[in-house]
Amino acid sequence: MTTGTAPRLLLATACFAALLGGVGVVSGAVPVTPTSPVAAPAPPTVSPAAAPELLAAGEPATVLAVADPVTIDVRLEGGRTLRVRALGVQPPDRCYAGQALQFARKTLAGKAVTLTGDGRSDRFSRALAWVSLPQDDYAVLAAEAGTVRAYAADAPPERMPAVRAAEDRAEQARRGLWLAPCEQ
Repeated sequence: MTTGTAPRLLLATACFAALLGGVGVVSGAVPVTPTSPVAAPAPPTVSPAAAPELLAAGEPATVLAVADPVTIDVRLEGGRTLRVRALGVQPPDRCYAGQALQFARKTLAGKAVTLTGDGRSDRFSRALAWVSLPQDDYAVLAAEAGTVRAYAADAPPERMPAVRAAEDRAEQARRGLWLAPCEQ
């Protein structure tokens, strides 16, 4: 090796070890510790922390995908995307879960909705929002169909009587979750 090659080789080896996340110790070199971990690429959705002003007054959006009966991915009018947890309802655990997902996809996928929230998110980083369709609130429609249960946590209290009444009608009519073998 020439005189200038050895220091460059030591430096390159130390840098490579640092990139791998370990401490690189090369004979005659100073240990190199990475100063910060390598960050994973950001998800394609907008962070709910950035959404308070977007959802407070009722934000028009289009549903891009339905992940489960209460989780949707939407595109806001400005082109940004957001994962949302629909307030007012709780999906079924196992019994009737497939039918509940089918109902949510049929009712929401590709549709224009209005999101109303206060900027909060849940532990899964979903923006918490009330989801309204032009004809009715999603929570009311889903409860009426018997695909979900009323769930008041985080929901606007003034909207819950309509959801509970829809759930009561589904139970009395023995629709969805209120049929055997799911009935409670």
